[in-house]
Amino acid sequence: MPVDIPNPWIEVAKQKKPPYLAKCDRDIKLADFYSLRVELLPQPYIGKVLSAKVICLLLNPGYGETEENVELDCQEFQQALRDNLDPVKSRLVHLDNQFDWTNGGKWLRQKIANPLASHGVTRDDLDRNFAIIEYFPYHSKSANFNLSDPLESQRYGFELVRQAIRNNAIILIMRSEKLWFEAVPELASYRQTGNCILAHSSRNAILSEANLGAENFTKVIEALKS
Repeated sequence: MPVDIPNPWIEVAKQKKPPYLAKCDRDIKLADFYSLRVELLPQPYIGKVLSAKVICLLLNPGYGETEENVELDCQEFQQALRDNLDPVKSRLVHLDNQFDWTNGGKWLRQKIANPLASHGVTRDDLDRNFAIIEYFPYHSKSANFNLSDPLESQRYGFELVRQAIRNNAIILIMRSEKLWFEAVPELASYRQTGNCILAHSSRNAILSEANLGAENFTKVIEALKS
């Protein structure tokens, strides 16, 4: 079911040209955030974030010049990213056969799909039960946001995490543990249930037994296959 606060990304999906900023973020002084790439559509989440049984928490969508060229030159990919801003329609768009050669597709295969495939997790399993929520929704070359308070648009993503807690989903904090616990304090108590799992290495967001621990990794595999 949809979360209780307004989604700031629906209006962004309708914008015809950059800068692609949520209306609630338009007072941002871009000079203070010189690394933001607002000529690209934000990616606050991918996958079925409203119902996934495994939610992966990351920091923010990265940036590479090839990604910019792909999005700006490929209308089909840009439209898919626009559609993805509606969480009801959101999916692992980068794993589509027509887009899995993008930077996002290569990352998902290397860090998520390929390590899990050797344990019998299919792309259909991922499409059905796996999602990613980014702490910060905008592309950037670096992750030094220097924010005294989160952007208003970030609060929607934080509410998606709270809904995942209510859904009893497995939540994997793969990056920026401190920021996520500050943004969603409920994660601390949720961790006591065993369904909030911290990666052993925050520098390598790979879904592997070594990074999650054997028991946790088995739990993730079972949830994805269910």
